[in-house]
Amino acid sequence: MSANEAIPVIVVTGPVGAGKSTVMEAMSGVLEGRGLRHAAIDQDCLRMVHPYPDDEPFGATVGYRNLAAIWPNLVGYGVRCVVIADVVEDMAESQAAYTAAMPGTKVVVVRLDVPLPLVLERLERRENGPAGLEWHTRRAPELQGIMERNSIGDLVIDVGERTPTDVAEEIVRKLELG
Repeated sequence: MSANEAIPVIVVTGPVGAGKSTVMEAMSGVLEGRGLRHAAIDQDCLRMVHPYPDDEPFGATVGYRNLAAIWPNLVGYGVRCVVIADVVEDMAESQAAYTAAMPGTKVVVVRLDVPLPLVLERLERRENGPAGLEWHTRRAPELQGIMERNSIGDLVIDVGERTPTDVAEEIVRKLELG
């Protein structure tokens, strides 16, 4: 990759419980193994401000602002790829927001396609307490429907029971990273 080429930003998406953060971490391991300097960012961490404003229930704006604030540091450090775990409900809106926050990038959205029963099983193992589990088990099918209706994903990966590393390797291979 030459200095003038756009830096790839891979946004790993899917409904809650799909394994976005886990696959992001696995991708980081694969890219590190290939010697590609990269950043792995869980967008949830950049927008963890509570309570969210009434007009923005998931804090997207603060997340994009925080990403824009760290972007010059990542570029200065020589990052040649960014992997982000995030929920994407609108491709054009998300790609525009990421591109505005990180100039000089090419954003690719990768949707993890996981059967809903498996997502719900994962949520039951992951969530602490009935309130969190109830919210997530309601939100997962809602997001899955939104993502399918809106054709979310430049690339859709069938996850099933595969390991996160296997999924990460497929994404890296298909996108020709590293």
